[in-house]
Amino acid sequence: MLQYLLQILIGLLGGVAASLQAPFAGIMGQKVGDLGSVFFTYGGGALLVGLIVFLSGGGTLANWRDIPWYAYAAGPLGLVIIGSISYTVPRLGASTSTTLFVIAWLVVSAFVDQFGWFGLEIRPLNPTRLAGIAALLVGTWLVVK
Repeated sequence: MLQYLLQILIGLLGGVAASLQAPFAGIMGQKVGDLGSVFFTYGGGALLVGLIVFLSGGGTLANWRDIPWYAYAAGPLGLVIIGSISYTVPRLGASTSTTLFVIAWLVVSAFVDQFGWFGLEIRPLNPTRLAGIAALLVGTWLVVK
């Protein structure tokens, strides 16, 4: 149970970080442009994670050959994420941008789970999950409206 609570807290921490990152990236996008915002976001992240990897002795980076080819899209997809946030937050506001981001994320993730794409465990869409997605779609419409 404690491990599950820790997992939930870590998930919430990621949500808090994303909610702060969105306006910060939007501010940078207004000052240095959307590409500049992506550059500073990824540059700062690369420096920090590089330092952490260095201090931890390199971790298991030697296993990079075991990564499926499509998983390397995570980096470019991250650029799309930051780019879209940098672009939409100043134009639509943090809550609308985040709502659109989260609903798209949820719908695509539901398909990934449903079909077990990319080697993930299949987690079928059931009536409860479909009702939750429908509620979020209605909520998205209310926020964006």
